Amino acid sequence: MVTGLTLNNINLINKISYGYKLILFSLPVFITTALIIYTISYTAFVVYAVSVFLISLIIFLITRRDFIRLSDIFQDTSYKLNESAEETEDYEEKIQTVIDITDRFTEIRKNFSHNKDIDSILRSTQDILSKLHNELNTAKVFKVNRNEFLGNVAHEMRTPIFAIQLSLETLVDGAIHDDNVNMDFLNKAFNQSNRLKNLVDDLINISRLEAGMKLSKRYFSINGLITETINELTGIAKKKHLNVCFEPVIKDSTLVFGDSERIKQVLINLIDNSVKHTPERGNIKLATRKEDKNVFISIEDTGAGIPEEDLPRIFERFYRVDKNRSRDMGGSGLGLSIVKHILELHGTSITVESVYGKGTKFEFSLPS
Repeated sequence: MVTGLTLNNINLINKISYGYKLILFSLPVFITTALIIYTISYTAFVVYAVSVFLISLIIFLITRRDFIRLSDIFQDTSYKLNESAEETEDYEEKIQTVIDITDRFTEIRKNFSHNKDIDSILRSTQDILSKLHNELNTAKVFKVNRNEFLGNVAHEMRTPIFAIQLSLETLVDGAIHDDNVNMDFLNKAFNQSNRLKNLVDDLINISRLEAGMKLSKRYFSINGLITETINELTGIAKKKHLNVCFEPVIKDSTLVFGDSERIKQVLINLIDNSVKHTPERGNIKLATRKEDKNVFISIEDTGAGIPEEDLPRIFERFYRVDKNRSRDMGGSGLGLSIVKHILELHGTSITVESVYGKGTKFEFSLPS
């Protein structure tokens, strides 16, 4: 970026030589005019020649002065940008350096207002600096998000690892010989190892999605996929005596275009999320409807609902409305984030409506 900035402006600086070109291209006209004036009056010829010489000299000196000044400015700017890039990983310092340089160019432009070409060069440089400023801001956000993500991963993994370690230590200390408790501790370690595996699987999934996973899109029956998914999840719903129903408005023959495996993952995550947050004997309703050229799929429950202030953040990685309760349920905190990424790869999005204490409704669409 910095090298490109310097090279681009070196090319632009060449435009400043217009003064020299003006003198060169004017020579034939000057000679012809001088000969005509000479035949008329020798005195007029001398005045004309001296005037043209002085004007040319002034143009030459101004152009040379501006060229040297601008060359020094760009050399100093390049040095500062390179120094900022090499010395520190602190994006705040890099951004401040670019801001300072941009402010300096704003002041410099006032001094070169007499020269349109130089003013154009400085304006172009300011545009480049503005783009560099935006890129640094983006890099700063990514760094913050990355650090936050790594911290969340470490925190989420620490809990199951600690529980597994505690169970194994208890067994090693003698509980393995106690038939009343040994299976209990083994089951705890096994359940936590499953939780750890699910977390790792979700991390791998979200990494692939963010890297732009390739989808295998084709036409498929959305009603058939929903029915299949509900049947596979009947067991977890029955444990809480939940009523899961499907109310399609569209015909079973209606096809949608997308990656059926990834859409099934979306349905599993949303239904599983509803099961976890809906109290016993509650209801979960899935429905499909068609609007224009799109089929809308909704999942609605009579669960705990989501507070209004939490709604904008529920698709963030590891964000939990009720952190302690969510961990007790065994969730990785990545389910809704995975849903969001999959649907974005399909060129669509998901909406959520919720009333705290009454329930939540998720809805997304697919082209038909």
